[in-house]
Amino acid sequence: MDLDGEFQHECDEKIIPKVLCCMCGLLIDSNPSNMCPSCLRSHVDITESLQKEYIIVYCPECTRYLQPPQYWSHADLESRELLTICLKRIKGMSRNVFKLVDANFIWTEPHSKRLKVKLVLQKEVLNNIVIQQACVVEYVVLWQQCPTCQKVATGQPQWDACVQVQQKTTHKKTFLFLEQLILKHKLHESFIRVESKPDGLDFFFAHKSHAMNFLEFLNRNSPITRRDAVQLVSHDSKNNTAVQHHTFSVEIAPLCREDLLLLPYQNYYLKLGGLGPLVIVHKVYSSIVLLDPKTLRAGEFTGQYYWKKPFPTFMSSRELTEFYVLECTPTGVTNGRYQLGVVTLCLSSEVGQGREWIVTSHLGGLLQPGDLAMGYLLEGKNFNNEEWDSQRYKPEQLQEVFLVRKHFPSQRARRHKRIWKLKHLDVLDPMSMGRNEKRQEELRRSGGSSRTTLSVTQSSAVTCPFTRCQNSSWLNVRQRMAKIARNRKKRETRMMGCRRLRLKRCWTSSGLRTTR
Repeated sequence: MDLDGEFQHECDEKIIPKVLCCMCGLLIDSNPSNMCPSCLRSHVDITESLQKEYIIVYCPECTRYLQPPQYWSHADLESRELLTICLKRIKGMSRNVFKLVDANFIWTEPHSKRLKVKLVLQKEVLNNIVIQQACVVEYVVLWQQCPTCQKVATGQPQWDACVQVQQKTTHKKTFLFLEQLILKHKLHESFIRVESKPDGLDFFFAHKSHAMNFLEFLNRNSPITRRDAVQLVSHDSKNNTAVQHHTFSVEIAPLCREDLLLLPYQNYYLKLGGLGPLVIVHKVYSSIVLLDPKTLRAGEFTGQYYWKKPFPTFMSSRELTEFYVLECTPTGVTNGRYQLGVVTLCLSSEVGQGREWIVTSHLGGLLQPGDLAMGYLLEGKNFNNEEWDSQRYKPEQLQEVFLVRKHFPSQRARRHKRIWKLKHLDVLDPMSMGRNEKRQEELRRSGGSSRTTLSVTQSSAVTCPFTRCQNSSWLNVRQRMAKIARNRKKRETRMMGCRRLRLKRCWTSSGLRTTR
């Protein structure tokens, strides 16, 4: 047994003296405050160094709050967004000095220009003693116009960047779909206004960075090509500053879902491995997905490749014709939800007249005798197309009828019974309501595949945040309070009239004399 080693180990142990708590007299380990944990929690204020009053800037015209240094965001009273803005103003919260346990609003009068937030904070003091306390932080709401509203009031140009989106087609299917994606991702919050043009829409932004984010969004969801331009508005040579307007011209490929394409022989037909040559556009995003209805083969090419070697559509979805199915025989070849089949059909207006076609279609698993289908009729038509006139393709490759989808005759009757509705932007073409109905019908036909990327709601309109600055019908707080007071006065007058009438009836029934 090593006695020297045991003695050395005992000497190394640190002896902590015991003292009495200066407040309650409890025996505790010595600490700098000589207080027990219970007395320490009751007598020490951890929020003493925390500032209790702040100023928050609010724009009454567009109902936005300032997030220093330059960002303005919308927030309702006692909302989660406003609570986030208030917490970011508190100094010390971001440096992990305190641990935030809970935060909520304390009710104040809307016209008092005061916001009160109750905070529950935790902080570690001394020897791993955690103290939790609650405090109230008061915010004074300072009304001040944002830079955008100042430009509106002084007549200055409000926008710094403009994105001109165009698509040279006879319909607006792509713009209606992009509109729903914009609303789903809340990109409309950065719009100043949206103007309708003959071939598309113009989106105006207050900052160039917002326009660049919107361009990236368009590039991810559609095949586009882009051109940039810069216009000098004003220049100060002394301060070396300039005001510029950035314009981005974006053109979307004129290829839409359910369109019929005749692939160019050299650049597309050979490079896609002999696909088609007559194919149907199955899906359009940053790339274009094609489907051959005769073989169920699929092909794809990017939007960048298309704009290097563009070609027009052969027939658009507005030229679809209704057919009546006489016979359908599936062949057993499948690709996803499609099944190859041999279909005997005729025009729905020529049933029983002997004019029939036998075609190969990708709808073999969906069609039954007696059904209706929408497709393209090529017989007896003249096309202004170089590939069609060049006669490079064999006649057996170019059948006369191409079916696209199954048609339900009762879908018009169900159009007015929809429960779900699509949101739409506030500033749009006045003729867009009819196209919106067509877009809802196309979403219903898609079987829900497009609804997964859209937000469906019962509301009817969504306003851009900056359009409130230009709309004089928006009432400020004082006008709303005056309107409430007028309504209250009318209600009291109406109640006094009812009381007098009731009292008059009571006097008449009791036989007393009534006077006017």
